[in-house]
Amino acid sequence: MVEAAAIVVAEQARELRRQARLVRRKDDAEAVHQMRVATRRLRTALRALRGHIAPPRRLNKDLRWLAGELGTVRDCDVIIARLRSLPLPGAARGERARLARLVARLERKRGRRQASLREAIKRRRYERLQEELKDFAADSGGVHADHQLAARVLTDVSETLGEAVARSAAMTATAPSAEALHALRIMFKRLRYALDFHAAACGLAYDVERRLAREMQDVLGEIHDRDLLRDWLREGRGAFKGPWPALDTRLAGERKRLMRQFLRLRDAWSERTRPEPSLAPIVPPRFVNLEVQPVTLRLLTGPKQVASTKL
Repeated sequence: MVEAAAIVVAEQARELRRQARLVRRKDDAEAVHQMRVATRRLRTALRALRGHIAPPRRLNKDLRWLAGELGTVRDCDVIIARLRSLPLPGAARGERARLARLVARLERKRGRRQASLREAIKRRRYERLQEELKDFAADSGGVHADHQLAARVLTDVSETLGEAVARSAAMTATAPSAEALHALRIMFKRLRYALDFHAAACGLAYDVERRLAREMQDVLGEIHDRDLLRDWLREGRGAFKGPWPALDTRLAGERKRLMRQFLRLRDAWSERTRPEPSLAPIVPPRFVNLEVQPVTLRLLTGPKQVASTKL
């Protein structure tokens, strides 16, 4: 199990270092995103194998800290990208001007958070995190893991997460709430990373399920972003102060389109993961006569009877 975990830990530790170099040099939104994904994959791997491996004591805490630092920048990137992709009709000239000012204000906020992130990954705490990851991956050098056990445990983890998805309110409700959709998004995110971990560690992959989980995570993320923006517009606090009728209408229209896409994916997921019917027919029990009956046995050689006995 240590050997299986080390495969993913070493790979994601390298990804963290690679993306951190880009974050230090320039304002690269994609590098921030990929660095955050690496922390999530690491946390999922450690969570999946809890009870089977013993990572360094502070590793989970330090990963949570780094994910939080990255999240503050990533959240700004997502909001800015969404607002930029929403052209408003010509009649909403005043609202367009306010939207441009809002985006500029968010970009300044993003710049401050990016500077804070750069400082964070220069600290001793980040260096310690990298050392912990490196040491954990190296500790498996002489270990020969039971790969059948690894596959079985990781399959159990994936199936448990899949069952949680199936029980989710958003998978059965005709019109799921925003809260239910957000909870389902988190479930699919964990399931997707667990399936990726399963494939990387064991060489076994649920290819179709992984693709559907990724698509579900993406569309649910798009829906959540629009729900969040609409909530901020309704609250009208800070930079979002004032009426936004054109922007809210545009967000509502895009949400409807995304919900249709979600429902199609939900049907595809349910069809893919529906248990197969049993091949054995269900028949009522029959009572049989267990009383011993006499049986005559004969040993024959050609046309001539050699012996005969009754049991």
